[in-house]
Order: sequence, then C-alpha cells, then structure tokens
Amino acid sequence: MIKLWDYKNSFQNNRDALSNSMRLVLAITLFILLTTPTSAINIDEGVTIPIIAAYSTMEGESGVLLNATVIVTEGNGHVFVDTQPYTQVDLQGSARMATLVASDITGIDPTRHDFYFIIEVTSPIISGPSAGAPLTVAAIADIENWQLNDGVVMTGMINPDGSIGPVGGIPYKLDAAAQHGTSLFIVPEGQINVVITENTIVRKGDIVAVEEKTIEVDLVERGQELNVEVVEAITIEDAVELFTGHEIHRSEPPIGVWSAEYLDVLRPLGRNVLDEANQLYLVAVNETTQFSSTLEIQKVLLERGQEQYDEQQYYAATNTGLFVLNNLKFILWWEEYSNTKDQDEYLNNLYQTVSLEVNQSRREVERFKEEGVKDVDGVGAAEIRVVMAEQLLADARSTETEIDYVKTLALASMRAETVLWWLSLVNTDHTTDDDMLKDRAGWYVGTASSVVTYARTIISESDSMHGLSGLLDEADVSLDRAVIEYERGYYSGAIYDSLLAYVQASTAISLMGYSDVGTKIQRSADAARVSIEESRNAGIEPVLAVSAYEYADSLETPSQQIVEYNYARVLAKTTLQLTTVSNVSHSVVSATPIPLKTVCPTQTPTPTPAPQVPAEDGLDVPGFPIPSGILAVFTIAVLLKK
Repeated sequence: MIKLWDYKNSFQNNRDALSNSMRLVLAITLFILLTTPTSAINIDEGVTIPIIAAYSTMEGESGVLLNATVIVTEGNGHVFVDTQPYTQVDLQGSARMATLVASDITGIDPTRHDFYFIIEVTSPIISGPSAGAPLTVAAIADIENWQLNDGVVMTGMINPDGSIGPVGGIPYKLDAAAQHGTSLFIVPEGQINVVITENTIVRKGDIVAVEEKTIEVDLVERGQELNVEVVEAITIEDAVELFTGHEIHRSEPPIGVWSAEYLDVLRPLGRNVLDEANQLYLVAVNETTQFSSTLEIQKVLLERGQEQYDEQQYYAATNTGLFVLNNLKFILWWEEYSNTKDQDEYLNNLYQTVSLEVNQSRREVERFKEEGVKDVDGVGAAEIRVVMAEQLLADARSTETEIDYVKTLALASMRAETVLWWLSLVNTDHTTDDDMLKDRAGWYVGTASSVVTYARTIISESDSMHGLSGLLDEADVSLDRAVIEYERGYYSGAIYDSLLAYVQASTAISLMGYSDVGTKIQRSADAARVSIEESRNAGIEPVLAVSAYEYADSLETPSQQIVEYNYARVLAKTTLQLTTVSNVSHSVVSATPIPLKTVCPTQTPTPTPAPQVPAEDGLDVPGFPIPSGILAVFTIAVLLKK
C-alpha cells in the first residue's frame, strides 16, 4: 500500500489530493528497489543513493544496506515518503528534515517544490534518523543535477543547521557496507572512535547467562581491515563534496549585522520606550510605599537600557524598557489594589481596562491590514502579540493568588502595547498577497508540526530529554499559537510562530549529544549574518531577523542564543521568499507541478488509464536494472497532472 506522508493536509484542505496517476507511478517505481544496492547513481528521474541501517537480532547487532530514490519536482511543497513495509515515524521525519536542509543549501523555495522519497526497507523495525544525511545529499544532487560517485556510503542524522548528527551502530553499518564493495564510508563528526556493547552467551552447566562487554572501536582501523576508507563529515556540504566532487560555496559572514536603515527604524522606538519607562519610574517612586528594593532594580535596568541605546543596540534597549514598564505597571497597580477599599471591584475594573487595551490592539491590526499586508515582518510580529495578550488575559482568570492575577494582567497590557510598536516599524509600501500568505502559513504550520513530532520521537528514543524538554515545550507553545493565528486569518503571525516552533524543536535535535556548544553558537551566528546579508542584497531590510540576532547577542543561556540566531536566519530567508514570491501571481504559486528535469522515455507515451509495464523489457544502468516502462509511466503521470 502506498503511504503518503503530507503533514500540511490538516491546514490546506483546499489542496487537490494526489492524483491516481501519481499514486500509480509511485507504486510502479517501487519495483526498481528490489535489487541489491551496489553503488550510488544519478538517473534522469531522480537520484538513487544507498542508505545504511543497523538493527537488533537474536545474535546481536547487524547492518543492512538499502536503496533510496529521491525525486524533486516543481510543485506545492508536498513531501511524499513511500516505504515497503511501513517504517517508524522518525524515517518520515528524516525525509521532511532533508527537504528543508536541501532547500536551504540550494536556495530553492521548499513551498514551491515537491519531494518524493522512495525507500526500500527490509524490516519494519528499522528506524530512520541515520538516513537523514544521505537523503539530504541525494535531494541536493537531484536539484543540482549532479552525479554521485560509486562506492560511497554514509550514515548520519541531518540537523536543521546542516551539521551531521551522531548515530548508533556504526561498526555494524561499516561491516554491511564493506560487504557490498564500498570504498568510502562517511561518519558524523566525532564518531571515528565509538564504544559498543557486545553480548556473549556463557554456559555453566545447566545455567545460560549473557555477559555484556564494552568495546571501543577505531573505525579507521576496522575500515582498513575491510579495505574501506572511513572519514568524518562535519556538515552536509562536506558530505556532498565527498559524494559528488562538487564544492558548495559557503558565503563568508559579514563582520557586522546592523545597517543604517535598521538603526533608523529602531532608534525612535527605543527612545520612546525608554522615555516612557523613565516617566513611569518617577511616578512609581512618588506614589508607592512598597517595593523599594524592586524600584532600585528598575533604576539600574533603566541605566542599562540607556547604555544599550547609546551603543546603538536599539532593540535591546527597547526590550529593557519593555521589561521595566511591565514591572512598574505591576508595582503601581498593586499599590492601588492594596490601598483600595473594595479590592474585588478594583480587580474587576482592572480586568476590564486591560481587556479594552487588548481589544484595541486587535482592532489596530485589522485597521492596518484593510489595504493589504504592507509589511509581513511588522504585521506578523503584531499579530503574534495580539494572540499573546489574549492568552495572558485568559490566563489571569485561572491564577490562584491576587498578586499573580495583577502580574498576568500587567503582562497582557504590555503585550497589547507592543502591537502598536511593531506596526509603527513598518517601513515599506509593498503589499503581500493574502491568498499567498494563507497558502504559505498552512505549509509552515504543517511543517513545524512534523518537525516538533519528529524531535520528540528521536529525543525520547535516545534518552536525551534531559535539558532539551524545555525547548520542546516552548516549541509546543509556539505551534499552538500558530494554529490559533492561522484559524483567525493572522497568516503572517502563523508563519513566524511556525518558524519559531521549528527552530526551537530543531535546536533541540541539533544539541543531542553535542558538547562543543560554543562552536554551535558561532556557526549559528555566522549563518544568520549571511542570510541577513542575502536579504539586504535583494533590497529588503529584514527588521525582524536583525532584531532576533540582536536579542541573541544579549542572552546568556547557550541554547536560547542558538534558538535566536537560528530564528534570525530563517526569518531573513523567509522574509526574502515572501517578498519575492508575492510579486508573482497566486495562480503561478499554486501551479501544477512540473518536473525539474525532462524525462525521456524510450517511446512516446500515451495517457492510458492503467499502463502496463513489460516485466521482461529493461533499460540497463550500471549496478541497477530498471524496467523501461517506469520512465514512460512517470511521464504519463506528469502529462495527466497537466
């Protein structure tokens, strides 16, 4: 049975289902995977690459070499995974991650392409994280139309930042690869030497026991014994070069990230927020008799905010001012509550006041969008904060103490105020098509959902939840908010909250078993600056992305720094894509998929309802006999789609 893995169906019910002709071609294409894999080859309808897996048997661990064929066409952002038999969800997640990284590396828009992963699986117990890196290599090779070298096999998880993540069972995978004539075996960084546990059955009379023995394996030495060269790959670019001989150019990150335009946009906001915070501080000092030590802290924070402003860190200064304003609102409100005679009535009136502020912020967003979405960044940030304010307003009702009630209302009030701040940052007259935003939002929400699920699956299976569960919980919150925004028609907000959920979950994945966090932070920061520069080179100032980068600079928690740098990177790329695609008509964005490469069948096809493939006729390709009818059927499917 064909299994189609498409995470966005829940959010894009208006999309057409995959046609029967395409289902047929996927079923027929499975026949090409029934032979033993001997080498990685590139054929017209896609790229076939060997993938290696390890699994447990009664005798211990074993490795098996499989085939995967990856086909990339122009389309609508679908990801189809076909396996026989069915496999675990992490293989589906690996394929989804491969599409995102391959799109990022090659610069294509993943929402305008379809990816097909046709994978031979000999056992349903085989899982898929270790297939992520080779699937990504195959996708990149197909997009770039590059030939893969024979005799190269790789194992490794693909991380969202393009790094190769650690996997298990490597010695057994090496053994299986060697049995199929592999000459070069690629492993993740830091896994040249691995520790494995071997079980030995010991019999003492009628007693049978299993003894465990820990062994350290040098894979280079083991490879030499098997006539296989073993090398490490740090990034997917390294792996692609080893597979294809093609070097993927990495742009040098610019030294700085701030531009004159960005500073001009943020400067007045930072000044206004700090001025408002200073004025409210003077009011609090004169009118409150409580929280004297807390007020001293606010004074120190205001001085710090001024320092940030003087250093042209306007977003950081704005955040500092926002933090102080929130604290001062709470202090003043609590003072009023403590001194009022009817405290219940005061709390009810306070709730009504904040509710009016939140409603006003919602109306401001709707008014601003009456003539179209003129700035996806600013509108998206404003929409997110409307929903945040509404959620905080609802949360206030469930607080257990009066002090928490007032604190939560102060937060809701400040979130509502920041809606107007973000709308004030709009610095373009460019209008983005709302239908296109809806399509994109549905795709991003679905993709984020799949990545969050994938992250929880592989992290829980690897017992790596410690220290990472917080990131996954944050991803759940961001994703839930994105769903609310999508259902309300806040498509810009849904896109950016989906991206945040994706980044939070994917950062958790990339930190699994990773000890050199400092290097990870630096790589994330460099990648963010490159993406920001690319957006500027296209004439777009990615204010939201630069703000996230500046915020990352101010953080001290490594994992949160990585999240914000990665968020800055995807924000810059997405803002560039949204602005570029919005100049294309909506009908073009949703056009029928067209293959990237021309499929050349052995004879001119005719679109018949159920074409028969002659089993005895074949087209010989080195290391891989292919039924000649497959190419014709694929072409028929494409013609029927048209």
